[in-house]
Amino acid sequence: MPKYAGRNAVVVGGTTGVGLAIAKRLVEGGAQVLVTADGAHGFADAAGRLGSAASLVACDLSAADAANASDAAAALAAEAQRVFGTVDMLFVGAEPPTAQGALDGCASTAKGTYLAAQALAPLLADDGAVVFTTIAADACRPGMPDAGVYAMTASAVHAFARVLAVELADRGVRVNAVAPGAIDMPLARNLRSGTAPLGRRGSVDDVARAALFLAADATFTTGTVLAVDGGLRSDSSPGLRS
Repeated sequence: MPKYAGRNAVVVGGTTGVGLAIAKRLVEGGAQVLVTADGAHGFADAAGRLGSAASLVACDLSAADAANASDAAAALAAEAQRVFGTVDMLFVGAEPPTAQGALDGCASTAKGTYLAAQALAPLLADDGAVVFTTIAADACRPGMPDAGVYAMTASAVHAFARVLAVELADRGVRVNAVAPGAIDMPLARNLRSGTAPLGRRGSVDDVARAALFLAADATFTTGTVLAVDGGLRSDSSPGLRS
């Protein structure tokens, strides 16, 4: 039997990058998946890759107006309830939009992450799981240039994950986060990093594997931030190897 057969999953921000890699592995493993993005960007490509096991929904959780963002989160939860009833796994991607300024980008991403979790938490199965993904293990290194918005966003999301883990623990819902670093993707490349101690840059599929491990296999793990960075955090040098 496929590993995720009979599981329902929501992937917020699942039409590109890490989110798409997570959604693809879920579908391949037999799950039913609801995928969102903040518009129609990437929908056609994602639909072709994911097939009929995935439902795609436009949902802008980063809207500047708080009421609009809250309405979008409520609409997403209503759609998830209509499609699934209950949700076994929730993946929320927290990547600051490049079109906004640093502070606006951090605020809108943190807000959208919070609203998605708040709206969907009541639908989670009692043994369900939430996994947040950021791109900022690089940014959490001291002295990493041009990384302020990523570091602020990651710190906010990681703190929220730890609080939510305690709040949902009595239901058996596990909440964790994945902190990628040295990953070969456009936003991570903006951090001017090279290769990690393992001698290569990671892939979005490396991150997806870790996120799915936390969601499906790490059954006694909650409130944890898992670094997926090829040893980056263990490297005492000021920057990554070029």
